Order: sequence, then C-alpha cells, then structure tokens
Amino acid sequence: MIEARPDKRDNPVGRPCGRLPILDQFEDCELAEIDASEWYVPSAEEGRLLAQAGDRLGVYLMAYRTRQEAEVGRGLCNRIVPARLDPAALDEILEIETTFPDVAIVAYERPLRRR
Repeated sequence: MIEARPDKRDNPVGRPCGRLPILDQFEDCELAEIDASEWYVPSAEEGRLLAQAGDRLGVYLMAYRTRQEAEVGRGLCNRIVPARLDPAALDEILEIETTFPDVAIVAYERPLRRR
C-alpha cells in the first residue's frame, strides 16, 4: 500500500528548505529517475518567493542553473509540459530571474500535465 504524502502545496512554510512545490507532485521513486544536476536549490527565502509567484500565476515554477545540463532524456522537462504564459506573467518571471544570478526560472502547467 502506498501512503499518501501530506499536501504541502498550500503551506510554503511547511516545505523543507530548497524544495519547490513542483517536486511534491512526484513520487520519490520518480524523482530518483530524474537527473537533478541542473536544478538550482533555492534558500528558504528564495523558495518562498518562487512558491508565492507560482501561486499567483497559477503555475509551478522550477529553478535551473544556467550553465548546467541534465543528461539527455532524463531532465524534468522531458516528463512534463511547460506552461503557456501571457506577456504579464512572462514579465513577472523575467523580473524574478533578475534576482537569481545564473538561474533560469521555468513555468510548468498547474496541475502538471505529463508528456
């Protein structure tokens, strides 16, 4: 029997440091198969900022290190569909990116849609 995970999506304070809400949408065994080498691990404050922005925009945000690439076919982006953003949402994400040197912020559909 698989135990349900506590739902932390609506409680950013309850999330562990560096864990973004999007990651709560995957089982641990699924996460173990994904190459996380390109992920940027945010501080607690940065994680809150990204979680709040994602909530406002109705998407999941993920932070990636810009000079790092996942093994071909093993990245998170190979498993889920990116969000389509209107110009205002894109501007907000671009503004957030200015506070994260060498980090790209990517928006994914919420709820997640798998490829």
